[in-house]
Amino acid sequence: MAAPLRPILVALGSEVRALRLIQAGFRLAQARAVPWIAVHVDRGSAQLAEDEEQVQVWFQEAQRLGAERLEVQAPTLAQGLAEATRRTRAQVLLLGRSRQRWPWARLGHATADELQRRGLDVQIEVMDDRRDLGASQEAPVGFGAMLGALSVLAASSGFAWLVPREGGIALALPIYLVAVTFIAHRWGQRLALLATVMSALIYNFLLETPRFSGSPSDWPSRLFFLGMLLAAQGVMGLVVRLRQQAREVHRREVHTASLYLLSQALARCQTPAAVAEMASLHVGRVFKAEAALRFPGPHGWEDPEGGPASPELPPPDLLLPRLEAAARLGDPLEPLCFGRTCCLALAGTHPRDAILQVTPRGEDGLPATSWELLKAFAVQIALALEHVRWLEKAQKAQVETETERMRSTLLGAIGHDLRTPLAAIHGAAGSLLLPGAFPEATRRDLLTMIQEESERLARLLGNLLELTRLEGGSLTARKEWQPLEEVVGSALSHLEPHQDHPPIQVDLPESLPLVPLDAALFEQVLINLVSNARRHAPGGVVELRAWCDPGFVKVEVADRGPGVPQHLRERIFDKFFRLPGAGEGGAGLGLAICRAIVQAHGGTIQASDRPGGGARFLVALPVDGPPPAAPAESP
Repeated sequence: MAAPLRPILVALGSEVRALRLIQAGFRLAQARAVPWIAVHVDRGSAQLAEDEEQVQVWFQEAQRLGAERLEVQAPTLAQGLAEATRRTRAQVLLLGRSRQRWPWARLGHATADELQRRGLDVQIEVMDDRRDLGASQEAPVGFGAMLGALSVLAASSGFAWLVPREGGIALALPIYLVAVTFIAHRWGQRLALLATVMSALIYNFLLETPRFSGSPSDWPSRLFFLGMLLAAQGVMGLVVRLRQQAREVHRREVHTASLYLLSQALARCQTPAAVAEMASLHVGRVFKAEAALRFPGPHGWEDPEGGPASPELPPPDLLLPRLEAAARLGDPLEPLCFGRTCCLALAGTHPRDAILQVTPRGEDGLPATSWELLKAFAVQIALALEHVRWLEKAQKAQVETETERMRSTLLGAIGHDLRTPLAAIHGAAGSLLLPGAFPEATRRDLLTMIQEESERLARLLGNLLELTRLEGGSLTARKEWQPLEEVVGSALSHLEPHQDHPPIQVDLPESLPLVPLDAALFEQVLINLVSNARRHAPGGVVELRAWCDPGFVKVEVADRGPGVPQHLRERIFDKFFRLPGAGEGGAGLGLAICRAIVQAHGGTIQASDRPGGGARFLVALPVDGPPPAAPAESP
């Protein structure tokens, strides 16, 4: 029976470097084909509640990558890790090292040394995560820095030489404190430590009264002098650390503001091309680099518009598997680089969406501290692409739903309105085909029914075709200057012979000017409005009048029917909408056609109540410019 595999043990804390430890442990476990365990030592009251919450976050990330979870309670970190190592029989223990450079802050090394002394059968690895800002790292000590420090010490010694000897250390110490502090601020802690020792020597052997005295009674003063200088250096070290932390806080504020601006810009994008434009603009501005989104296409990488991209990248069938393999490692701080060009995967629900290509403008490339922000940018861009994709799907689904609703409404309306005239035509034609002679009056009535129902059917199909052409844009209004009374007369001539209704009252003043309109289309508007009024006010008088307003000619068709409720005065112009309780009527297309034709003329149409009862429809047609002058009469 084979022995169980010895796992990899990763010690987690609440610090950010725990993410690096998790990724390193995952890669090591993958390379050795062994399981791995994320362990945390709970030291009781020594840990804050916020740290415990952050540890749970790191545990979730480790479990996402396949790690087992282990929590150990112990008074010290070394004791807890030793217990976990013995319990799991781990072969490798990964520890993190504190980023601070102070000797007492090297927690990782101190814990590793104590574990080694315990004689554990485990390989201990300490990750040295030194990814501080470049500004916070001390420059190497050069000749110029040493010369400057010696000059400062010489100047301070000259000032100390001039002070009265009666003051002793009380007067000389402030001078050297200022000098050591300035050297620590200007050239770093190493030269400050050297300046501290040299200051003590200069004071003890040149400035002490009596000079060159080696009496044992003077050693407390000398030790006090040296201790004060070391304290000054320590204070300056704290100041440097505070400055570094303030710089780090400022950097994170800038990163947060950059992410906010990018998110705000991406939230307004509705197409992949807009996302690519915003991403290129913000990434290039923040990182001082050339950035672009690339999408896999049938002929290689393409830009959002479908054109070919730059050829320096490997083809998608080679690059995408490498990016997917890197993504499985779970390390967001190591993009895939090809020379100076770096690529980051932008994978959402679809694993092969796009990549972010970044090429630094400078020769030094992107600093290591910018990868974390760049990955955050990539995540925001991937979310924006996902949002655009779902938005397109939602819009497509909405269009399909609306199309299906219109199809159902059309079939319901047309099916009802087609059955009535077809049934009448079928019945009348069948009666005429029966054997035997019909009286002449009966035969004429049947033929008249066939003719009227055929015209009704033709009018219904014509309305459908005309509305489709109007909404599709294939039919436009060809406006010409026309006398309105001729258009009204032509429309009424199509209505009078076939309708058994009272005559229409027409009020057209002689002062009406010429109106720019399409006579055939506007004639259809008048026919539909009058037919609609007669249908809803049977036996009543329909009034048609027109007048001039500044810049408009207005036409009104009014009846004495039941009127239109307030909340339905906009809906009656929708396709296939009929008033509740209207009974038998059209398919609900007449008013929709009227609105489409009037809007094609640049005008408006609206419904309102008529004083005394009834409805009125008001059409306003714009008069664009003065009408053409009448041609001069020939002699």
